[in-house]
Amino acid sequence: MKNLRRNIIVLVGLGAALFVVSGIFKNDDDGWRWIAGGIGWFGFLICVVSILVLGVVAFRRRHRPTTV
Repeated sequence: MKNLRRNIIVLVGLGAALFVVSGIFKNDDDGWRWIAGGIGWFGFLICVVSILVLGVVAFRRRHRPTTV
């Protein structure tokens, strides 16, 4: 469970950084800034989906029935 928590924390930090990068370069029409903004935005979306999946995994692990 500790490893899962650490992974979620890392993804939250990475997602925040990517979101900031996407916001900085959002008004550029073309060139490397436009590409960096796109990478930041879609990387942020991948982080959000990964966090949601890991959250479901953590919930399932915590609420799984105990076997004797």
